[in-house]
Amino acid sequence: MKKFFGACLLTAALFTGYASYAQQPAANTLREGKHDLTLQWISWDRPGKVIIKKQKDGTYTVKGEQRDAKSGDFVTIDGTLTVDSPKELTFNGIIRTQYSNVNGGKVCEKNGTYHFVSKGARKYWRLQEMDNCEGNNVVDYVDIYFK
Repeated sequence: MKKFFGACLLTAALFTGYASYAQQPAANTLREGKHDLTLQWISWDRPGKVIIKKQKDGTYTVKGEQRDAKSGDFVTIDGTLTVDSPKELTFNGIIRTQYSNVNGGKVCEKNGTYHFVSKGARKYWRLQEMDNCEGNNVVDYVDIYFK
């Protein structure tokens, strides 16, 4: 009887573990839909939005913006994301930033392949190639949030 009871407990434990494992998203997937987008010069308190959609080839399109209604300052993003790991994304496309007090108020355009990484307990991926077109150690923190 003890062996039967022990076997039942073991089976239940294994099934419970499998069920919770099966509910986890695949390691190289993103949640589709709306995500917050911020550029530190504009605001972390009033994020913009991006839409992320999965494509047939396993990549994701990402498109959206954050815009300050008063100043006209903005960040826009339009391209594709490849999930390298849950904390690392490769982006291919265009990112444009404009902030009136940086780069003479001109648009800074980045066109090509870039990387977004989430470090530590952060709940967002941050653009790693963050140098602004102005130079002078000026950086743009472009962040895409998990939720």
